Amino acid sequence: MTATVFVIAVLLVMIVALGLLLARRLGWVALPALILGLLALIAEGPRAAAEIWGVRVPGIVVATQESLKLETVRPSGSRTSHYAVQHRYGAIVCYRAAGNPGLGVGAPIDTAIQIAIGEPETAADRLCKQAPGNQVLRQTEIRLDEATHDTTTPGRPVTLVLLRPFGLLEWAWPEDAPLLPMLARPSFGDDGPRHPIMAEVVSITIDTRGWSLLTRRAQDYAVPIAYVRLRYALAGHAVPMEGIDTVDAASVAHLTVGGRVAATVADGAPRWPMLAQASRTYWWRNPASDLAILAVVVLGIVGVVVVIRRRRRTRSAA
Repeated sequence: MTATVFVIAVLLVMIVALGLLLARRLGWVALPALILGLLALIAEGPRAAAEIWGVRVPGIVVATQESLKLETVRPSGSRTSHYAVQHRYGAIVCYRAAGNPGLGVGAPIDTAIQIAIGEPETAADRLCKQAPGNQVLRQTEIRLDEATHDTTTPGRPVTLVLLRPFGLLEWAWPEDAPLLPMLARPSFGDDGPRHPIMAEVVSITIDTRGWSLLTRRAQDYAVPIAYVRLRYALAGHAVPMEGIDTVDAASVAHLTVGGRVAATVADGAPRWPMLAQASRTYWWRNPASDLAILAVVVLGIVGVVVVIRRRRRTRSAA
């Protein structure tokens, strides 16, 4: 699906959702659909416009970027925490285009300025000068998904799509980039067989308290959660990789930072390792109280409905 088709489909959904809101029907569905549609338009609208009105130019990848973050969220100011693992991928691409660079693009540092401040020329600087063409040299940072990042290396040629609205801005995207690369790729168990590896323990983060969705209060986890950050080498990857496994805290009590541990990793998800001997019961044991409250509420509603129907049948029979 191209960005243009995606945006058209989003617009149609938003029109239907707006009609439902005006008709005061299914508001609980229409309002979230409008909000999600607006976010999708912000994310993919410029790319769809670039597919229609953009100009295609050749470029060259000069560097790739990869980061792994373990972000902490503390709701309501209370001493509760929730950790989210996020992998981010990107690349810096150089290309040549006519005219002055717009607000959405950066130009490489001039060689004379580098000499004046004593900054040595890097391999990325030399690659950047090899961008095809003879116009003004530019550079831009692009977002990638995991699969594209793993096949992207410095020096690789790439085709960019440029969008220059009103001559004031300039955006650039890879022509074959996937839609919404900032979203994590969902896994449905199709990553292939897992292979044993030895990994170095980089850090261990323990989360002991969480935020109850139903009671809106902080509560101790029945099973404390451990986020174990691992570093390991894989065949086909030039540099060591990092990933985070989420397990029961009791399973990693014997681990130390800097130590070695056995793990497994799949070919289709090289950045999602799993410790070899660790239990993962937190995902169903921690929300047990919430599930119990929800079950009581549901049973109560069902009981009330049954009683009301019986009374109606009794009255109609009388």
